[in-house]
Amino acid sequence: MFKNIIANFFGRFWSILSTFLFIPLYIKYLGFENYSIISFTIVIAGFMAILDSGLTSTLSREFARTDHDLSHKKRVFFSLESIYLIITLLVIVTVFFSSSFIANNWLNIKSGNNISYLIKIISIDTALQMLLRFYMGGLLGLQKQVLANGLQVIWGVFRNGVVLLIIMFYPSIEFFFIWQGICTIVFTILYRIYLFKEISEDSKFRINLSVDKEILKSVYKFAGGMLLISLVSGVNTQLDKFVISKLFPIEQLGNYSLAISLAMGIVVIINPISMALLPKFTSLFSSKANQEIISVYKSSSLFTSIIISTFSSVLAVFSKDLIWIWTGNSQIAENNYIILSIMAFAYSFMAFAVIPYNMAIANGYTTLNNKLGLLSILITIPFYILVASKYGIEGIAAVFCAVQLLITILYLIFINKKFLNIQPFGSFVIKSIVFPLLFSFSLSILYYYILSRFDSDIRILSLILIGLGACIIFAFNYLIFVPKAEKKIIQQKIKFRK
Repeated sequence: MFKNIIANFFGRFWSILSTFLFIPLYIKYLGFENYSIISFTIVIAGFMAILDSGLTSTLSREFARTDHDLSHKKRVFFSLESIYLIITLLVIVTVFFSSSFIANNWLNIKSGNNISYLIKIISIDTALQMLLRFYMGGLLGLQKQVLANGLQVIWGVFRNGVVLLIIMFYPSIEFFFIWQGICTIVFTILYRIYLFKEISEDSKFRINLSVDKEILKSVYKFAGGMLLISLVSGVNTQLDKFVISKLFPIEQLGNYSLAISLAMGIVVIINPISMALLPKFTSLFSSKANQEIISVYKSSSLFTSIIISTFSSVLAVFSKDLIWIWTGNSQIAENNYIILSIMAFAYSFMAFAVIPYNMAIANGYTTLNNKLGLLSILITIPFYILVASKYGIEGIAAVFCAVQLLITILYLIFINKKFLNIQPFGSFVIKSIVFPLLFSFSLSILYYYILSRFDSDIRILSLILIGLGACIIFAFNYLIFVPKAEKKIIQQKIKFRK
């Protein structure tokens, strides 16, 4: 599992690094309005991911189960792939034929770009990204994290990095989207080749368009639950951006998305641990190892809590400095730092629920996610509309943050009651989540006032100093909140690896 966590960390670290490196360059060569158009394509991708139908999670879960042989897994793969290919085609057709409506009746764009034509190009890339992640989910379910993340990094280098060479000489958003689409097509095929090799005795590339009714009967409840989760989650995570794209100029969506790009790093950092733990929890629940489940949950929750608390507090307190360091533009920093501060805490609350969510998925339990997701939608829709005119995008961000806090609290309580029964749970949450978060935030504020006495106009120096502060805060959290027994286990593992 340690190797898988490292592989997942590497893959997610690349996601963070590529975002940090490339977005300022996109803004530089394409302009902020074109970057805002790119942000809207991410919103489209988020909504289209709803059509995932839970098939990616279903494939990953079925491949992770130890009670299925290779023949069964192959039948699962062909059946789910056949359905997914139909979904992919539907996505392309839907976005392609609705492109004119989106361009003419929804977006507020001043540029002379043919937005309808760009959205048609985007439809192909968006649909194939879904298919690519379906194949990636299969590799992760087989615990081939090194292979899956290695391909993801290479895909990211070509898709998001090499495209810079194109827009440096031909600063056209059309070329930008065409290149990204080509890269996604190529790597979707590569993912499919590698996954098929893992589940097949031969290495021949073949597609079997067939649906096994027995397979569908065995997975339809879980897949159906995941479909509703995808639907509710897609609406919840994209609704704020969807409202902004309609009510405000496209540049405001760019500002909002810019802040989210940094804040999402909190969840991205936690996902590698989560992805490595999902097969572990699936196996433990299958064997009914209750005490080990609680032990793994407690240790992983505490460790992830320290990571989340450290990064969220640093992002929130140093938001203006970090955006300035990132973009080199003080005006962009001024426009976005409040949103980033709010979103840092919003995404930290989401991150706290990631491991409990994986416990639910390991058991095929999706009811709670759907109920809380629907509750979230019922709260956010009226409040987004209410605060938009008076408080702008900062108000929308505040509503999003408050709802994430509420949903996370409820989620932790119910997951504990159903699968863990840790008593007293309130004390566990305070010690493992609340205290590290408050402690990290206090240290970040103190460190901020210390650094304010040594104001620097050198971006790299400011980044080093803030990074040093994050390391110090993490170290204090580790020393104070991690029990001695856990520290000994970690030290023994480090020595063993050496």
